[in-house]
Amino acid sequence: MIVTVLVLIAIAAGVGAVAYAKSYNGLVTARQKVSDAWAVVDAELERRHKLIPGLVNAIRATAAHEQRLLLDLIEADRRAAATEHSAAKRSDPEADLEAAARAVVALRVAYPALNSQRNFLELQHELAMTEDRIGAARRFHNIKVAELNRRIQAVPGNLIAGRHAIVQADYFGSDSPR
Repeated sequence: MIVTVLVLIAIAAGVGAVAYAKSYNGLVTARQKVSDAWAVVDAELERRHKLIPGLVNAIRATAAHEQRLLLDLIEADRRAAATEHSAAKRSDPEADLEAAARAVVALRVAYPALNSQRNFLELQHELAMTEDRIGAARRFHNIKVAELNRRIQAVPGNLIAGRHAIVQADYFGSDSPR
């Protein structure tokens, strides 16, 4: 009888250890997926930052008296580029940069001469494609954040996350739940 009880205790301890390890590994995997997804967002944001100077130069020659918009774009780019590379810190500066870039690209309507500038058109096209990639990467990142945060909030993940200092991740951008 004692042997049976010891065997049952050993089996229960083994099952518990396996469940603990599986939950911990799931949290670590989810945290890594968030990190990987953020790396894609960050790379696309950097790509946008590299396009801004060319866009400013292409417009400066044609729309010289729109300096305020160009200066706003340059300043928004500077602020966003100087911000810490985390989802929580970059959401607002990058949203400001996106709005400033849209305002500058909208100059195309007021200045038809921009339509004939190949450099401007190529930069505008590249910026539009980059914005699409940023949006897709942001959505993917936020899905991975939601998965990690859900695991951390549920039992037994909350117990394991607390013990191993695994914290909830931050959403990025305007489509993030608050």
